[in-house]
Amino acid sequence: MIKTYILAAACCLPVCLMAQKGYTISGKISGLKEPAKVYLATVQSGAFKDTDSADIKDGVFQLNGSLSEPTQAILRVKRLNTPGERYNPDQLGLFIENAPITVTATDSIKNATVKGSVAEKENRELEALTRPLTNSIIRLNNEFAKKPKEDEGRKKASDSVTYLVAKIKDTRLKFVESHLNSFMGLYNYHYYILDSKFDPAVVEPIFHKFSAQLKSSELGKRTAEKIEIGKRRQAGVKVTDFTQNDLNDKPFKLSSLRGKYVLVDFWASWCVPCRAENPNVVKAYQELKGKNFEIVGVSLDQGKAAWEGAVQKDGLPWIHVSDLNGWQNKVALMYGINSVPQNLLINPEGMIIAKNLRGEALTDKLKELVK
Repeated sequence: MIKTYILAAACCLPVCLMAQKGYTISGKISGLKEPAKVYLATVQSGAFKDTDSADIKDGVFQLNGSLSEPTQAILRVKRLNTPGERYNPDQLGLFIENAPITVTATDSIKNATVKGSVAEKENRELEALTRPLTNSIIRLNNEFAKKPKEDEGRKKASDSVTYLVAKIKDTRLKFVESHLNSFMGLYNYHYYILDSKFDPAVVEPIFHKFSAQLKSSELGKRTAEKIEIGKRRQAGVKVTDFTQNDLNDKPFKLSSLRGKYVLVDFWASWCVPCRAENPNVVKAYQELKGKNFEIVGVSLDQGKAAWEGAVQKDGLPWIHVSDLNGWQNKVALMYGINSVPQNLLINPEGMIIAKNLRGEALTDKLKELVK
C-alpha cells in the first residue's frame, strides 16, 4: 500500500511512491463537439469494471478518485449521438496513480497523449522496446499459420517466434533489473517474470532486490505469496497433498498413491495443446502402468459432460479428478497453475522430482526417472 511518510523520509523516496491524496484525470478532446460521456474502468478481481464516469462538455472532462497503488485502467468515450459504438469503442488503456494526470487528444481518445503518471510513462517506454518484437511475431503467425507443419518456411518461422518470445522476456527482465525502485518494475516482475512456469530458485533473488516500500506494498505482498505458491511445484520439495472428487463423484486423495511414482497432469477438455499432448501421455502410461506408476489428471473444466467426454474420446484410462471450477480449481490454485498443460512427477516418497515433461520424449524421460 502507498503510505504517507514524514517529510524527511518522503524526500528519499521516488516520486511514484510518494503519498498523494488522490488522482485527478483532466481530459481534453478538442475535436469532440457532440454530447458525450467518459467512463473509467479499473482492474478489480482480475477484470476491468466501470468505477466512475463523467459528462464531456465542449470536449473537456474530469475524473477524481483515490488508489492504494497504481493500476491498469481504461478510459472509454461514448458519443451519445453515435449508434453502434460498442462494436468499435473509442477507448484508451493506461496506468493511473495518485497524481494530477492529463489526457489530451484532437479527435479520438485512443490517440491521446498522457502526462502525469509515472507508471504510464515507464510502461510506454517498455512498450516501445517490445512492440516491434510483438509485431514480428504477429506477422510470422499470420504468414505461416495455415502452412502445413512440414513446410520448411513454417519451421523456420516457428524458430523465429521462439527466439522473439525469449527476446521479449529478456527485455522485460532487463527493465525489471533497472527499475527496482519503481512500481512498473515490480509489476512486470509479478506478471511477466513470474510467468506460468517460473522457477522460484532462479527468480526469487530478484524480488529481494526491490525497495522495502515496494515489497511491503499490496502488489509486493501478492508477489511474495505468488513465489511461495510457486515453490509448491518446485522439484526437490515434498508434494502438497490434496483431495478432490473423481468422475464417479467419489473423493480421491493424492497421498493414497504413496509408494508409487505419480504424474499429476493439469489439463482441460477445451485446451487444444492438452488434447494434442494426450497421445504422448497415453503412450507413457501404457508402457509404465505395470511399473509402480500412476497418473492423476486434474481437469480445469467447468462442465462434467465435456470433461467426461474428452476422457472417453482421448482414451485416458487413469485417475481423473476435478471440482469443476475451471481456473478456480482448488488444486490448481494451490499449486499456482495458471496455464495448461502442466504436470508434476512425484516419487514414491512424495517428493517432486520433475515437472512439465512433454512431447514424444515423455516416455523416455519417464523411463529414466521411474526406477
